[in-house]
Formats: sequence, C-alpha cells, structure tokens
Amino acid sequence: MQDNIIVKPSVEKQFDRFLRQGRVLFFSAPCGFGKTAVAEALLSSREVLRLSADSAGFKLPSAEADWQILLLDDLQDMQEEQDWNALCELIRACPERRFVLLSRGTPPGSLMAFQYTGLMTVLEADDLLFDADDVRRLLRLYGVEAADSEIDGILKESVGYPLGVAITARCMSPGKPWTPELVARVFREVFLYFETAIYRRFDLPVRRFLLELAPFESLDLEMARMVSGDPRAGERLDWLLRYTTMLRYDDCQRFHFWSGFRAFLLWEMEREYTEEKRKALFSRGGLYYELKEDYAHALECYTSGGDHSKVSELLVRNAELHPGMGHYAEMEKYYRSLPEAEILASPSLMQGMSMLCALAMDYEGSERWYGELQAFAERCGRQDAAGKQARSRLAWLDISLPQRGVEGLTETIPAVFRLLTNKEVTLPSFSVTSALPSIMNGGKDFSEWSKKDDLLYKTLRLPVETVLGRDGVGLADCAIAESKFEKGENISGRMLTIISRMSDLRNNGTPDMEFAVSGLLARSQLAGGRGEDARRTVLALREQFEERGLTRFFPNMDAMLCRIDLHTGQLDRADEWYRAKAPRDPIHLNVMKRYQYFTQAMVEIADGQPDAALMTLSPLGPYIKTCGRYIDGIHLNVLTAIALYRKKDERWRERLTVALDAAAEYRFIRTVSVYGTAVLPLLEALDWDGNKAWRKRLMAAVRTQAAFYPHFLEPRLAPGEELTPTELQILHLLCADKSNAEIAQIMDVKLPTVKTHVSHILEKLDVKRRTEAKTAAKKLRLIPDDL
Repeated sequence: MQDNIIVKPSVEKQFDRFLRQGRVLFFSAPCGFGKTAVAEALLSSREVLRLSADSAGFKLPSAEADWQILLLDDLQDMQEEQDWNALCELIRACPERRFVLLSRGTPPGSLMAFQYTGLMTVLEADDLLFDADDVRRLLRLYGVEAADSEIDGILKESVGYPLGVAITARCMSPGKPWTPELVARVFREVFLYFETAIYRRFDLPVRRFLLELAPFESLDLEMARMVSGDPRAGERLDWLLRYTTMLRYDDCQRFHFWSGFRAFLLWEMEREYTEEKRKALFSRGGLYYELKEDYAHALECYTSGGDHSKVSELLVRNAELHPGMGHYAEMEKYYRSLPEAEILASPSLMQGMSMLCALAMDYEGSERWYGELQAFAERCGRQDAAGKQARSRLAWLDISLPQRGVEGLTETIPAVFRLLTNKEVTLPSFSVTSALPSIMNGGKDFSEWSKKDDLLYKTLRLPVETVLGRDGVGLADCAIAESKFEKGENISGRMLTIISRMSDLRNNGTPDMEFAVSGLLARSQLAGGRGEDARRTVLALREQFEERGLTRFFPNMDAMLCRIDLHTGQLDRADEWYRAKAPRDPIHLNVMKRYQYFTQAMVEIADGQPDAALMTLSPLGPYIKTCGRYIDGIHLNVLTAIALYRKKDERWRERLTVALDAAAEYRFIRTVSVYGTAVLPLLEALDWDGNKAWRKRLMAAVRTQAAFYPHFLEPRLAPGEELTPTELQILHLLCADKSNAEIAQIMDVKLPTVKTHVSHILEKLDVKRRTEAKTAAKKLRLIPDDL
C-alpha cells in the first residue's frame, strides 16, 4: 500500500472479490473521496494500464493490446453514447481481464447489465467514508496521536470525508492541537479545492443553478424551476444526476445535495450573492412551499428572507388549518420572530401569542396578550369586521386557555352560543382534545363537570355542539361515556352507540374526536383484560391516519401503544418506544407532551429506575396545579407514590393520600385502578380514612386489574436482586471491557473483592459469562445502549 493512504478493510474485501469473481470495479463518488488514491494503492503490486477520459486524444485500448487490468479515471467526462458502447464491447470481449473505472458520476445504464449479473461491483461514497478507526490510522501515519475525544470531534466535523480528514492530519502533524481555528482552516482548504476542482469547471448557468438551489435541504424539479427561474432546470438536474454524485435521491422525485458540497455552495453563495439576492431566493422557496400548503417549511423560508408580512399571513392560515393548542408550540419560533407591532395589528396573532405564552407556562404574558386583544376589540365599532374577529378570538381564548378552569364554562358556552346565534362572532376551529386520546383530560380537565355529568349532558349538549361545530360532533356522547368510565361504570352500551356513529363522525366531525373515541374504546378493552384488542384498535386508527397524513396524532398514539405493551408484558416494544420516542427532556417541559411524560415515567419505573421516573414527573407539578388538571394530578401522585415506594421512601404515603382524596372527590375509580398490581401493595399498606364504600369499589377494581396484568410495572430485578451502588459501578466497568485488575485499580479495592462483586452481579443478572452480562444489563437498561 502507498504511504499515507488508508484503504478500508471493507473496500479491500470487495476488491479481492472483484479480482476473483468479477470483471468491473466501479468507484462512484464526488471528488476528494480518494477514488484514485485508493485504486492505485489496491493495484500497486500489479501491472496496470492507466488512462484518463479527460486527457486529449483519449482512446480505449484494443482487445489485442498487451494489458490485464485497465484503470480508467475521470469517466464522467466520457459522455458520448458510442464511447460507452465501445467500453461495454471491450468488457464483453475480454472476460479474463479486469476493469477499474473511476467516476464522479453514477454508473451509466449501459453498464448496469454487468452489475445485475454480479460481474460489476460498485463502490459508492458511503463505502469510502472514514470511521473512527480509519481516522486514527491516518493520523498515526502523519505521526499524530489523538485522544478519543479529538477523534470523535474530527469525525463529527468531517462526516468521515476522506479529504477533510487528510487535511486535518496534515495540519496537526507539526504537533498542533485540534482546535476550532484548525477546523476553520481545514474547511477553507476543502472549499478552495472544491472551487478549483469542481465549481469553476462548470459553465456559468450551471454554477448559478447550483447556488440558487443550495439554501434548500430537499428539492424537486418543480422547486428547481420556481427558485432558479431557469427554463432548462429539468435538463440541468438530469445532467447533475447523471454525471456527478453531488445530488442524491430522497425518492424518485426529490433530491438533496451531498452535505459537504452543500456546505461549500452556501459558502460560495455568501461570497457571490448580496443579502438582498439571498433573501429573494428564500422568498421564492417560501412561495413554493406555500403553494404546496407546507406552511412549516414556507415559514422557515420567509423568516430567513425577513418577510414578516408573509410570516404573519401564514401563521394565521396555518392556525386555521391546524386547530388545537399543539400548533402554537410547533410554530413558536416564528411567532417570536415577528415584530411586536406586527402582532398587535392582527387579532389572530394576538390570540396565538396568548396561547403560546400559556403553553410555555408564562401565564402573565398570556393574560397580557389577552388584554391587548381585548383592547383592540374595544377600539373597534360593533359593525367593524376586525372587531368581530377580535371578539371571536377572545371567545376562543375564554374557552381554550389552559389556565382558565372549566368552572366558568357553564356560563361562557351559553353566552358564546347566543353570540353565534346572533351572528356577532364566528368561532375559529379548535381541538377539544389537543391531540390526546381523551375529552375529559384533553384540552381542558372536565373533572368538575363529571360531578353532574347527566345534568350537563342534557342542558349543554346543544350549545356545545353549536359552538364547536365540526369539533363538537360526537363530543357530548364521548364525554359522558368517558366520565362514566373513569367512575368505574360499564360503558359497553354507550360505546356501541358511539361506534355506530363513527361513519358520521369521520365525515362530519374531526380526527381529534376519532382519536378520543378510539382511545376510550382501547382503554375500556384494556380495562376488560383484552390488551391485544386494545392494541389492534389503536394500530387500526394509526394506519388510517397515516393514509390521511394525520401524523400530529402519532406521538400520543405511540405512547398509548407503549402503555398497552407495559400491561401485556411486551417490554422490548416498550423499551423501543422509550429509546426512540420518549421526550426525555425534563429541563424543557412541553405541556402538550404530558401524556408522553407519564408514559415515560411508567417505563422508567418498570425498568427499576424510580429516580429517573421522579425526575420525569417533577416538572409537571406546577402546570397541573396552576391549570387545575385534576386527572393529571391523580396520575402524577400515584406514579410518584409508586416510585417513592420502590425507593423505600415513606413519603409515598402522603402522595398516595393526595391522589385518593382527589379521586374520591370526583368518584373516579379507573384513574387509580389502571395501575393494578403496581399500586395494590401501597393501597393495602395505607391507612386511608376516606369514603369506605368508594374505597371498597376501588380495591375490587385494582384487584381485577392485578389479575389481568400481574406483572404491570413490576421491576425486572426482583427485590434482593437489585444491584448495589458499588455493583452498579463495577458493572459499568465490566461492560467497558475492563479486566478485574483494572477494575480493582480504578475502584481502589483489592482484587478478591472485585471478583466477589462480579460473581454477585452475574448471579443477579442470571448469566454465566461477562459477555452475557453486558447484553443483560442493556436489556435491563442498567447501562447506556452505546456502552
């Protein structure tokens, strides 16, 4: 092998296979991936005929000439069909000879027959990217010994791009440390190389085309035409895809730039385009996304282009398309980017800011924007259209703001009903459920209404359905069924009635209500011991929603599936949800994800991590208290009590007492009984002096759930098998492949002591070997997945 050239072992294997069984080895990668250097290193001990397709007078060799291996570089410059046909004929005519072809483009169609028959091996850019071992090997060739943290940093900055790593190694070889200044120098060298080796070789129209597409992470032909204004956009895209590998397919119609080349193009654009010209590009991109009704990307483009009026317009339009509170959190950065004067001029934006502040638990800010909206309405006349819109937004906030309880809604809804009847307001759409599988505990907590659910069902059903329009279809029937369900009643008759109306709900209602109904059905199935039926119910709706593009419901749907898995003992699936989808960010609380936070805490309790569960639950307390979330409060206190009980912390009694007091006040049974076997020992040990008849019903329901799901939230390590803090430290070292002697040195204990601890660890994990301990520990989540 040549000096200072790294050939990946996987590439050497493919090369050896090519020599034994194939005829063609095709390198397809952008410049700087080391195609030529690697090919020369692989062929260094062999007799090779070297040709370049970009040399003057280039001509393929004849089959009669004396050569065994042909190395043909710069194949992207061979663009005539007759030349490709001649190359194919030469390959067919020389079955005993080998062809190594290097190109910045993709393999042409004329060569694909060789790949389909196994005679051609294609090495793409991803095959040539360096990993940590490759980076370390190359640095050592330059006499550089780097720490693991530096290797990780180099890999992160370079993305494994061989040229970037090679320049880094050269820059560090005089003994210089890896610093931000060195990184900047490497990037500049790479970009200057791109400019000379690639960019300046393109015609001016192609350069302009590339620069104008660079700001966008993903594009299609329609976007390319709209942003560039180039009538030949289709031809240029086709040429770039055929003769370079700078553009990559997302699917059959969408593409993206290779990340390294896109970074270069953005650098070049900063140098060549004025700020006004760059903003114009973002505005054209925003228009493309706006026409596609992809408002999230449109807002991103208009914000980058500094077009505040378009941002205002789209925020209003997007709020109408996506009712509910979740939209505001998703759009927060765009609201925050607007000048205050722009917001004060729009009732819709003031409504949005009031809700956004509320969701961020800035209730003072929320009320301030409510007051601004109120003042706007008062300044307008009764017949003023802007005043009517402002009054409509105020009515929406009166019903929707989370810090406003439901106590006043019995007066608010009839009042709004009268305003709607008199055509004094038109209420914007919103979601009663906020994409949660519940009405009782969705956008609002309706526990207070549950105390007199039959009366309110009779008196408020018509006003509610009128006020909410499509959002109210099926609401009253689902709400009273859920109220009865929480109280432990049999709701099978009510569910049959609701399900018989699902077609009407689907056609005339909202997907929010569909989820609430299906969620209630799944919960009732789970409560009846039919866990698999519950899972099928949620999965069926998820599939339907996926077909309809209703992905905003997926996070809570997936959390609901995780809860079902915890009940039915499918712990691997629950762990997969935890690893991939749990919020796991207690510092930045998003109250719209509270259903997911509770689910996360359940997984952590099941994994024997009560401290982690307490950390997850703790931030929810202030929100629950301020916004009167009684059902959430019961769940919070029950789960906290279970976690404290597992820690042998006697404060569990206080938390469980608070939960029982609240549940008994509203006569809720299933809010507590859902925890079954996990809460049963606590209830048996607690001397609670509340309503005895209600407690008797609760205990019966809890025992039923414990019988259906005897292992729900059960620690994976039984009492007596839990690892001590010292054993847990030694387990981490053991899984990091440290020997007993190394562990003894790190822990500052004697070797026999380590051996005893290791023996106890293996016994508790029910394994015989150290290698098995690592697998078991990961499954029990005693160590990180990446250890």
